[in-house]
Amino acid sequence: MGNNENRIRSSKRNFILALILLMLTNTLMAFTLSALAKKNLREQINQRMLDVSNTAAYMLNGDELEELKAEDKGTESYNKALGILRSFQENIELDYIYGIRQEADGSFSFTIDPAEEDPGEFGAPIVSTEALRNAANGIADVDKKAYSDEWGRFYSAYSPVFNSEGKVAGIVGVDFNADWYDGKLNNNRVISLVILMMALSVGIVLSFIILSQNRKRFSAMFKELDQLNDAAERINATLLQTSIKKLDFLPESERALLKTLANGEENKQVVHDEYAEMTSNLQSVYQKLDKYSKYIENNVYKDELTHTFNKAAYKNAIRELDEDIKNGEPKFSVAFFDLNGLDHINAHFGFEAGDELMFHSARLLKKVFGKDNIYRVIGDEFIAIMRDKGTIDMDELFQSFDYELREFNNSKKSVHELGIAKGTCSYKPDKYDNYRHVFITARERMFKDKERYYRNKQK
Repeated sequence: MGNNENRIRSSKRNFILALILLMLTNTLMAFTLSALAKKNLREQINQRMLDVSNTAAYMLNGDELEELKAEDKGTESYNKALGILRSFQENIELDYIYGIRQEADGSFSFTIDPAEEDPGEFGAPIVSTEALRNAANGIADVDKKAYSDEWGRFYSAYSPVFNSEGKVAGIVGVDFNADWYDGKLNNNRVISLVILMMALSVGIVLSFIILSQNRKRFSAMFKELDQLNDAAERINATLLQTSIKKLDFLPESERALLKTLANGEENKQVVHDEYAEMTSNLQSVYQKLDKYSKYIENNVYKDELTHTFNKAAYKNAIRELDEDIKNGEPKFSVAFFDLNGLDHINAHFGFEAGDELMFHSARLLKKVFGKDNIYRVIGDEFIAIMRDKGTIDMDELFQSFDYELREFNNSKKSVHELGIAKGTCSYKPDKYDNYRHVFITARERMFKDKERYYRNKQK
């Protein structure tokens, strides 16, 4: 009798320790998965904000914008810029959109504000933020922290407007309500709560298995498992809304993976008792959690539409190159790509047609320059960072890319012709101090290539 009692005490002690370890492990998994999902969602929201500001900036005439003065209100050039900004104000989900210029002393002020009520006066000062200063230096950016002014509390995206010489002639600012932005991120907490509930439910289920063997208790445990399955379905829905955008564009192998994540896997086994059935159901839940975690982790640095690397991965690559430049003389080249005529396609055939062209562009770029080298940074702009490649190498790669582009258009895989402007620059230690200088040269060459494309189209 004494030995049996000792075994029972030992069994209970081991069970409690195992249960605590299990709950800690699941709690850690919940927080890790939630953090990855929140980071991915923040990248997607920021990218949406930049897409709006960058598109508006692209449509403005930089030469006209930098010449505008307060007394030009009502002129043709003023009304043209006002009409472009007002179309975004009225048709896109945002709070405010407006023009900005940098003054001689480094401060910033309003130029054109299409708001119907209480618009910013031409020349009135604007709160300076890090993202706004970056835009003044030619790099579109989004505020990392909310700021407040007389109109409210906002996160803003800023995109530079370039003149015909490739210099910053002005800036487009787009305000998004901070409560809306923070609310989008806070919704992510629901995922963490669901997973924590799942972890606790698993612990309760296991405790019931050990401490009770009657049918009534097993019935309650199966109800708990049904709740786990419902929670898994809610995670499926969240993944569909935040991570899976263009399923039809993907290869069959990738579509199968996403469909599995979205719909779950049926892996029912024939069981002969309650313990075996409970074990089978728990294994199924763990397999789903593991797949969700790996899927989100793998896509933190991937663009959801094109499956190239995204802006976050691009920033990491820039930091590595600048560090290499400080420590030595690395060999690398940068290529800048921009789709031609995408605004026309989006306006006349819908954004789905434009998305399809961007997807095909990314596939051609990955085929020629390698899938590990392509980044989608803003809207329809792609960058290839080619290590150990010089000017001659890039000329050969550009020839291959031109060939692949012609073959694609000749194949009629898309009803719309695909045109891509391109420019490249190779790093030279005696000419460039950092990555940004190489990038600016590549971008300027891309703009010249785009101008040649449109001149040829007009002939």
